[in-house]
Amino acid sequence: MDKFAPLFVDIDLPDAVILCDAPAPDVPKAAAMLHPNDADAIWYRGHASAMTLGSGGAIAHWAPENGLGIAARTAEPNDGHARLAPSGGVAYIREVNGGFVVDAALVEAEQFCCAIRLKSPEGQARTIITLNPSGGGNYLFLSEKDGMLEWRDDAGSVEVTMPAPGPDIWVLAGYDHGKLSLTAAKTGTKFPAPQSSPDASAVLATALAGPSDLFIGCRSHRKGILKTLGSSVIHDVLFWLDTAGTTPDALDKITQACRFAEAQGDAS
Repeated sequence: MDKFAPLFVDIDLPDAVILCDAPAPDVPKAAAMLHPNDADAIWYRGHASAMTLGSGGAIAHWAPENGLGIAARTAEPNDGHARLAPSGGVAYIREVNGGFVVDAALVEAEQFCCAIRLKSPEGQARTIITLNPSGGGNYLFLSEKDGMLEWRDDAGSVEVTMPAPGPDIWVLAGYDHGKLSLTAAKTGTKFPAPQSSPDASAVLATALAGPSDLFIGCRSHRKGILKTLGSSVIHDVLFWLDTAGTTPDALDKITQACRFAEAQGDAS
């Protein structure tokens, strides 16, 4: 008999001795990803290829990916202080200005949002980003102090606060015709539904009616109060125009862009 020929028996066999096709193993579904540019974001990625370095390795300019957007330059008080962290990302030191500015990042802002991936082991990142009108006056800033995130204007007319969910996080801050929204999640997880301010601020809407500069890691070109400068590593800044990032569809697209940024890591 051929050793591969089947053997037929006219009896009932227990299930344990019958060979059946094994069920396919459960394989975790890969997270959906989308290049931030394809998700309509301007992407400042904290890796060496995006940086123009000056003497001693100080970062002089931070270019957006694929040249889509305006390059960030050093804020005036940042006199050679900004450096890449050994593991990637831009390192910020407490009470030392290593900030950058994107000139006229917004013009006549009505809606926008910004997603920032950062590492803040001490919960003291302090100023993370700022939207500062080119003509001065009231401005809008995102900060972390004592593990609490705060998205508010300098005049105190509108704000949203929430606890930071951990040291390695994404923070999504949105603006919609004078209203603010804020949500945050640990790296690799989905954003919860944003918290929104109950009312819109006419004071803030008026301030942002003209061109505004985007500051990363500081509030303005003034030396300012050193206590507003904290300790963190900023890995990615994703900036969307014309959306506050609060609808389910917008959050899904933003999440896919965040997963792509994580997968790319900080390698050159």
